Amino acid sequence: MRLTIVQYAGDFREAYYRLNSGGKQTYQAQRYSVELVGRLAKSIEQMTVLCAITDEPYDEILPNGVRVIGAGFRQGFRLDLMTGLLERAAPTHLWISTPLLPVIRWALRKNIPAVAVLADSFNTTGIKEWIKKKRLATLLNRPGIRWVANHGLSACISLQTTGVNPSKIIPWDWPASANPADFAIRDFALTGSATVLYVGSISEAKGVGDLLKAADRLRRAGVDARFRIIGPDADGAMLRQSQALNLVETVAFAGPVPNENIIDEMRAADIVVVPSRHEYPEGMPLTIYEALCARTPIVASDHPMFRRVLVDGKTARIFKAGDPASLSHAVQSLLGDPSLYRILSANSLGAWQRLQVPVNWGALLNAWIAQDSSNGWLFRHRLNSGIYDL
Repeated sequence: MRLTIVQYAGDFREAYYRLNSGGKQTYQAQRYSVELVGRLAKSIEQMTVLCAITDEPYDEILPNGVRVIGAGFRQGFRLDLMTGLLERAAPTHLWISTPLLPVIRWALRKNIPAVAVLADSFNTTGIKEWIKKKRLATLLNRPGIRWVANHGLSACISLQTTGVNPSKIIPWDWPASANPADFAIRDFALTGSATVLYVGSISEAKGVGDLLKAADRLRRAGVDARFRIIGPDADGAMLRQSQALNLVETVAFAGPVPNENIIDEMRAADIVVVPSRHEYPEGMPLTIYEALCARTPIVASDHPMFRRVLVDGKTARIFKAGDPASLSHAVQSLLGDPSLYRILSANSLGAWQRLQVPVNWGALLNAWIAQDSSNGWLFRHRLNSGIYDL
């Protein structure tokens, strides 16, 4: 077997060398996935990871035996070059981690067995988006794509609405790295400024611009809150917006922080905010898992992917996505309600448990490589198997 994993973001070569030189993870389960792929390279003819977004093109064999191909598309994605890179990889099996139609079409045209393992939602509206979703669903329903996995139940339900056969859909997750049961329920007792924490990529679609405007509103209202933003600000646009709003003393951009430190960061904060706009194709953000584990109350947008787990007044404070006034009100109301604060913290365990699914990334990969039959373990964990609370 010559297996190729195709991923859009994330540089496998960079991650391998960083982790093996004593560096830390930049996201949850990064070490887990790098090590699992390395072990797999020892048991099959060729294990290749094709990474689209890298700083430079490369094609080399790592010390662990994994072949890595970097497309060098950091400055601009070139779909027209992807098929050439796939031809160079020469896979007999394909693991597609991003819904790129040319990659899926290539696999089908070459009759290469493939699975799509996604972390996306499909809630955008409009005729163009509808056409794109229908084209994707048509391809994913073809027999050559054996399974279509998505990150979490909500994302799988969203995928089904595009027309993908639920008998092919498998909810997956990363292995849990922490558990809310390991942490004490939190009470809110303000001594000095409150800390509101954001963790994730930094963009308008992720709601960071709305968060900055909400921070400005709270400052003008006399609310003593400080905002800490963790994550890569690739083009500096949000930092410039913060400066334009004169938020230098209110908002701190911390840059990327090792994933191993994130739960400690959340325990040190008073609120974790997840302000994603509806147009951002969230699956289920790892930030929500981590905040629930930390038992730090969440203020989140009403993004469709959050609704199954985050309920206003029970497991989070919910605000209208894209509305800084609604966001600032949610933060202020939670800071002023110690009873609600404790309720949200106490309910973190139940919310986290509802997010858990039985299939993790590694088990999915190993079962597929073992050519799990249509009546096997993967089949028993399909979306319409009856084992999920839908």
